[in-house]
Amino acid sequence: MKLLFVAPNLPDPPVTGSALITLNHIRHLSIRHTVDLISFRDRKKPNNLGNLPRWCNDIELVTRPPRWRVLFNMLGRMTRDPHEEVSRARSASMSEAVHRRLANATYDVVLFQTLQSAQFRPDWYRGPTIWSLEEPLALKTQRMLPMYPWYSRALHRSRIDRLERYDRQQAAQFGRVTFVNQKDAVEFGRMVLDACTDWVPHGIDDETYRPCEEIARRNGMIVITGNMFHVPNVDAVEFFCRDVFPLVCQQEPSANLWLVGSRPAKQVRKWAKNSRIKVTGSVPDMRPYLHQAMVSVCPVRLKIGTQTKILEALACATPVVTTSAGNHGIGASSGEQLYVADEPVELSNRIVGLLKGERWHELSQSGRRFVESNFAWSKSAQKLEQIFEQLTTTPTRERVPTEKLF
Repeated sequence: MKLLFVAPNLPDPPVTGSALITLNHIRHLSIRHTVDLISFRDRKKPNNLGNLPRWCNDIELVTRPPRWRVLFNMLGRMTRDPHEEVSRARSASMSEAVHRRLANATYDVVLFQTLQSAQFRPDWYRGPTIWSLEEPLALKTQRMLPMYPWYSRALHRSRIDRLERYDRQQAAQFGRVTFVNQKDAVEFGRMVLDACTDWVPHGIDDETYRPCEEIARRNGMIVITGNMFHVPNVDAVEFFCRDVFPLVCQQEPSANLWLVGSRPAKQVRKWAKNSRIKVTGSVPDMRPYLHQAMVSVCPVRLKIGTQTKILEALACATPVVTTSAGNHGIGASSGEQLYVADEPVELSNRIVGLLKGERWHELSQSGRRFVESNFAWSKSAQKLEQIFEQLTTTPTRERVPTEKLF
């Protein structure tokens, strides 16, 4: 097949989760298909393409709007756009580039990556298209409301309303709207009845994240990873350090906690005052911490998307204890591949048991096998190919000739 990816950010290097998904799908799909890419040029390294030329047949870079134009778009977003990221990406040049490409070339499927890219889909285009929304932002914001200060919740409710309207408007234009887990796809379909939803699982590079026998496990070491400025992660740290970790320390004198992730918020940094808790800030590589930890904990309370931090830990053969919200996009069986618990006492008991070695080797091995079987990038790309096959067997209307557009 001949495929076109439209991405708001150059996916290599993959500095965001969305870029990581795009990059790995391109990498695996290019083995059997021809892949073209249209993306914004990186402001800091305008000519850098990374490894993309190895996998892409053609790459078209569009210069981002000048900063004054972005500011202008941001000022007008309250009455026009559902989210600031849509405003930041607004670009007549990108719209023209996508229109021109689709008018002059034939693609079997066109993939528009993330919330920002839907605006670039031409209204006239009738070929198979996919909107890779990844996670439903309206539902995510709705579930995050209790995490925001009370005085800002009215603003966030207004944002939710605009996001839902935007989702309904855009989703009906796409052959599929895809998410990273099945539950989110189902819930979005209930909210946007005109949407044809599906799911493509998030992946993990199981060769990069793998067990390391050369690094010894540290007695009592617990790790929580992730971007420590992200509101759900900040809430998770607060919940764990306040309600769970003291119970762990009561039972296990050697317990020590490492909070590993970039840009820790003030609410995270304050826990460094505890001699048993270390806050690292940004680290060049997460794997050494996962390889040393006895337990990786994901205490998030936001049920949305897929917690890649869990996949990374499992791939490194580090046993995981998580909440049911953390397991939302993973779908592992508690007691088989990891432990799931929501109440502080049960969470602490599961952690202490692993710190003492109870079923540690069993969960370490079964967690690794679970990731290999369900979350390798090759599996993710294979699911996406199945959606391609479904879309290309569905009749579509003819494209509008080029002369009618320009």
